[in-house]
Amino acid sequence: MAEEVKNIGFKKLFDEAVLAWNQNLKSMVVASVIVCMFLEVGFCLLGGWANPLFLPWGILLYLFWYGFFRFVFGRKPYLKNRRFWESLIPATKIVMLAFIFATFLLLLPYAPYAMNVPVEVKENYELFQKRYMQDGDAYDVVLNVICILMAPQVILRPFMAWLNAIIGRSWSIMTAWNRTQGSYFVFFVLAMLIDIFYFSFVFLVGGGVPLWLVWILAAPLIVFVNLLISRIYIFYFLV
Repeated sequence: MAEEVKNIGFKKLFDEAVLAWNQNLKSMVVASVIVCMFLEVGFCLLGGWANPLFLPWGILLYLFWYGFFRFVFGRKPYLKNRRFWESLIPATKIVMLAFIFATFLLLLPYAPYAMNVPVEVKENYELFQKRYMQDGDAYDVVLNVICILMAPQVILRPFMAWLNAIIGRSWSIMTAWNRTQGSYFVFFVLAMLIDIFYFSFVFLVGGGVPLWLVWILAAPLIVFVNLLISRIYIFYFLV
């Protein structure tokens, strides 16, 4: 039996997220402080991905978001072992989907080299690559647009399966896909919002704003985006 197609405006979801933030203001401030500490330690103190200690940092961050969403959904205890291990199943699948998609995008520009095309075509393509992909920003802009367009399907809708798992429901990505039919616009606007936040942070760092200060500004926005995601989940799965 097909799932019922449900639709809701992004503004209503945004308003509900703001209301939830205000109703749990102290908890949201605490969450923002914790996220800020994670960002400061991970990227300012440890220096990012190259540090071997970044892996345990990532595990602790995962535990935090696991507990955060269980708190938001009112599921006690907030750190429940069996639910934690179950949540790793959809999380792994989502990472793999994102990895496959990213690999496809990275390899796509090199596809003509593997095709049986005339030498002059390859030479012209090399000139095209140099002009628009290596020496210009056009390729980065196109990649960004593609990522925004595909994020609802590749990451955000499957992410609902992870939220399902942490509260003890089906972790099937197909179930998440079925329950979120008609949700593309909502997730697209969310992807746009995340993209705007990201490039705002990049702009601040590029403009000379200290990274530690950028993380202080970013932390509450990151918490709010995740609170907004929880409102989307509630509408499609719990209402």
